[in-house]
Amino acid sequence: MFDETDLFRRGEALQEKKDYTEAIAAFNEAIRLNPKYVEAYYGRGNVYEAIGQHDNAIESYNEVLRFRPEEAAAYYNRGVVYWKMDDRQQAIADYGEAIRLQPDYSKAYYNRGFAHFKSHRLQEAVADFDQAIHHEPQDAEPYVARGLVRVAMGQTDGAVADYDEAIKLDPQHVEAHGNRGNAFEQKGDYPTALAEYDKVIEIEPNDAKAFSNRAVVHFKMGQYKKAIADYSEAIRLNPKNAKAYSSRGTAYSKIRETDEALADYDEAIRLRPKNVEAYVFRGIARAAKGQREAAVEDHTEALRLDPANAKAYYNRGVVHAAMGSLDRAVADFAEVVRLNPQDAFAYGHRGVIYTKKGEFDAALADFDESIRIDSQYAKGYYNRGLIRLIKADLDAAISDFTEAIRITPKNPRNYQNRALAYEKKGQKAKAKADLAEVQRLAAARK
Repeated sequence: MFDETDLFRRGEALQEKKDYTEAIAAFNEAIRLNPKYVEAYYGRGNVYEAIGQHDNAIESYNEVLRFRPEEAAAYYNRGVVYWKMDDRQQAIADYGEAIRLQPDYSKAYYNRGFAHFKSHRLQEAVADFDQAIHHEPQDAEPYVARGLVRVAMGQTDGAVADYDEAIKLDPQHVEAHGNRGNAFEQKGDYPTALAEYDKVIEIEPNDAKAFSNRAVVHFKMGQYKKAIADYSEAIRLNPKNAKAYSSRGTAYSKIRETDEALADYDEAIRLRPKNVEAYVFRGIARAAKGQREAAVEDHTEALRLDPANAKAYYNRGVVHAAMGSLDRAVADFAEVVRLNPQDAFAYGHRGVIYTKKGEFDAALADFDESIRIDSQYAKGYYNRGLIRLIKADLDAAISDFTEAIRITPKNPRNYQNRALAYEKKGQKAKAKADLAEVQRLAAARK
């Protein structure tokens, strides 16, 4: 005949074997024999947590606390379950109670820190990770976690210091190396970022995320073929990674392998039919292939899924303009500037469309705005100069072309049109000098 202790031990053994149904039965029988058997409630709560029956787990931990209201571990365990239920506030409350009862409970500080982080309470998160480190200074995990929060706070150098400390404690800590790579990528230190992702891959050769991260850095460095190779490896390791297909497609587009890019965007959309980014980029690739109607369809689908996607409006506007649908193009760029009022390129592009429509005042207003937003926007000056040339405002046109030359001194069109303005003013020597510069630039390109 089993007593409650035998049944409890049997439940633990069955739990170890992952025979959860029989484990729960054993714990229930132990509780039936001794309704105050706290360890059996603990064991049952742990099993319910393991199989995702969170309400039952909480009920079991509640029973523990009914008999032992000062049990810090019970509050901690219940907090873990609330966290898994996405009830962050209740999780924070339970971790807090565990800390009140056991002030050196480093795991409770650590978990509460993450709950604060996910609730966007960054200062509170840092304070909790500080305490976790204070009580367990040899544990790398709180350093890694605090580094994540510091990145979110814009304290990249502080984050790197935390990752350095974590790596000192555990040189093979994959997440610390990976996050350190992310931090250096944000700082624009791409060689160091690559070295960190190399280290992650050395430690975990099957880490698909590390290959994707390294691909991103190669892409930012303009090393598109290396990016493609890394995305290909990420896809091999995780064939259902829609983001990797979409990103590889963009890398293929950069080296003008448009068919391969389209195949990748197709697969990204097949894997994730609501993949807005893939529709936008496939639309761009289709436009590059001259498939304008299909491109418009892709951008329109992206906007159906995400009506506030400025990039989809922008690129659909470009295609509409190329198709001669100028009113539709103007409407699309109107949405772009509504969503992104500081987008100088959108104003500049719309100004070109207004120019094509013969609406010169509207064009002039858009070029004015593009230059106001970005005083180094050479095309804004150039296009405004063209409008002023059309309107015979020759001194202003010359001023704009001169400014365009200052920013892009190797663009022959700037000199050519300034020469035309000088010619109209009767300043033939200056016009001749500009035309000579056009010829010099043309010869230099040969």
